[in-house]
Amino acid sequence: LALLDPELTIGLPSSLTAWTGADAMTHAIEAYLVPGFHPLCDAVALEGLALIARWLPVAVREPDNMVARGGMLVGSCLAGIAFIKGLGLVHAISHMVGAEYDTQHGLTNAIVLPVVLRYNLPGEEAKVVRMAQAMGLAEMTPQGFIAEIERRLDAIDIPTSLSQIGVPLDCAERISHKALLDSAAATNPKAADAQAVRTLIETAITAAR
Repeated sequence: LALLDPELTIGLPSSLTAWTGADAMTHAIEAYLVPGFHPLCDAVALEGLALIARWLPVAVREPDNMVARGGMLVGSCLAGIAFIKGLGLVHAISHMVGAEYDTQHGLTNAIVLPVVLRYNLPGEEAKVVRMAQAMGLAEMTPQGFIAEIERRLDAIDIPTSLSQIGVPLDCAERISHKALLDSAAATNPKAADAQAVRTLIETAITAAR
């Protein structure tokens, strides 16, 4: 049972709205990129992404806007349904970083997201077009999609590296092995070994975008 009452979210700090909203956006994107076709999950992932793209900036900027809050609740719920299909390396990495360094989950996902997208999106052009259309973007290439995600993260004040939230560089090798054991890694659209994941983590720690 999900109680989607926007009145309950009024008064939340803008930072928490940004972090949890970025988490929901990551749910929609990662779920849609999971290999294979799932008619329900793919459809709600795209609709959730459309709602989040429209209303997240407004909810952060206008925290008392009930329409924006309601749009975000519905978008988040749809994205949550979508990841019945699975997630990917953003969540696999974020789960392990959060477990070791007590970082906020949505914030960690938001920082890692562009790094993993640069790894995952080559070869996923058809899905990128569908996601870009859902978000109302003019640019529908993987590079353009990533640039727009980065712009939106900048607009809601997401830090540009994990080091800014207390994650040290020397954890990358250890976290990479743990991340590959996470169930989310198994549904990533592109295969990755420990070295590839370590490189992603090192990039996220030093300069995610």
